[in-house]
Amino acid sequence: MKIALDAMGGDLAPQAAIDGAVRAARDFAAEVILVGDRETIKRELAEHRHAGLSISIEHAAEVVAMDDAPLESVIGKPESSIHVGLELVKQGRADAFVSAGNSGAVMAAAMAILGNLPGVDRPAIASAVPTTAGLALLIDAGANTDVKALNLTQFGVMGSVYWKHIGKLAQPRVALLANGEEDSKGTDLTRSAASSLAQLAPEINYIGYVEGRDINRAKADVIVTDGFTGNVALKTMEGFASFLLGNLREVFESGLLRKIAYLLIRKKLSALRTRLDPSEYGGAPLLGVNGEIVEILSRMPTTVTVKASGSKGIRGLLHKMRDRLHLPHREGHPEKKDSRAEAEALATHPLERLEGGSTEKASGGSRKPSLDHPISTNGAAAEPAKPTEMGAGPADRDKAARPPTA
Repeated sequence: MKIALDAMGGDLAPQAAIDGAVRAARDFAAEVILVGDRETIKRELAEHRHAGLSISIEHAAEVVAMDDAPLESVIGKPESSIHVGLELVKQGRADAFVSAGNSGAVMAAAMAILGNLPGVDRPAIASAVPTTAGLALLIDAGANTDVKALNLTQFGVMGSVYWKHIGKLAQPRVALLANGEEDSKGTDLTRSAASSLAQLAPEINYIGYVEGRDINRAKADVIVTDGFTGNVALKTMEGFASFLLGNLREVFESGLLRKIAYLLIRKKLSALRTRLDPSEYGGAPLLGVNGEIVEILSRMPTTVTVKASGSKGIRGLLHKMRDRLHLPHREGHPEKKDSRAEAEALATHPLERLEGGSTEKASGGSRKPSLDHPISTNGAAAEPAKPTEMGAGPADRDKAARPPTA
């Protein structure tokens, strides 16, 4: 598998990215293309033993900063490492693109360069989180801060399909993140999404709401939320894990008896540390774009880069997801239809094609809830989302005169 790695993205780049690339090429026999400033990469690469490893450099003259506005980076930095890396995927010169850089910029550039899968209105970041029973999937973990009910419904569908394969579950339990388990809880947004997901049974195993404390209690396999809430939840879990492990270290570092106690339970503590360490779960795929994109959400330690770069299953998994969604595709990328009628159809029913089932008859009969037509709480077809700057469509990007949001 040939992976394009953004060598300039992330708080610890380029050192951590290049160190991870070398280890991935050595340990996983991965072909890695380091994307970024050629001279900077050469200097850092010279510090590593990489003779005989399949590592090459693709020059990118510009860098997207972590505080750059996503739309501005797409328009104003066409030679950034993010742009160049995604172009490698589009051209078939790389199978996947991995970046620890500005996640909003990665999503916006991926939508502009690769496009979305047919039937998907907004891509979403799907992040694995530890639970008492193993792992669960949190989607969206940071790509979309402002969403509509239809977006949450799509996130639930994509998360269910993806986790069915990665988690090897016949019917993953899908839940919406809310402030209580009762149906009356949440907001108009979550209640509308809940109604749509409930009507997608039996294809989607929607079980209702879960609270923040339930994410790690294995009450659901796929937890659906907007990118703002999901990212806050993810960073909160990472922070608490660091806090807990730090306090445990302090407990056992003082006193002879405590050090002896540590020796007795160090294997258990090591297992706990591994379970809580965010770097153990590698990167998070950006689901819904027409290509294999992996984002690294936390500060980028080498272990995360190694796991993300060495993952050979993402490409196959996303191809399986396309098959499951009944989307027409060819090897590498689905065929795209550029007609206005096709675009309008997808805008009206973004989940159309997920299952090739029922449609409303011309006689005026009632529509059967299905994956073809998610239905809102009032029985009408769910309103399509209006793209914002972070995930704007081509037409929106052309007329985006207002300042983009981060």
